[in-house]
Amino acid sequence: METEYHGIPREEIQWFPRIDRKKCTKCGVCVSFCHQGVYEMTDEGVVIANPYSCVVACTGCKDKCESEAISFPTMRELADELHSLKRKHSKS
Repeated sequence: METEYHGIPREEIQWFPRIDRKKCTKCGVCVSFCHQGVYEMTDEGVVIANPYSCVVACTGCKDKCESEAISFPTMRELADELHSLKRKHSKS
């Protein structure tokens, strides 16, 4: 698991998937696809068990989800956040 991303603590970067429970069919494709262990299957369905294990900017699981239940922040939102965090950490 990444502990930093370009000098920024990974836990400060809000990059991880979200699941729309209304769309999720509980097929488990995302669980099988993600080698980082972000997802887990529970009795209630798929959950984001390890959000900060998600590779920053990776959206591979989103394309695998046939029910389109997975979403991520936009790349613009990620870029803006990283820019802000880089400024914060360059002052440290």
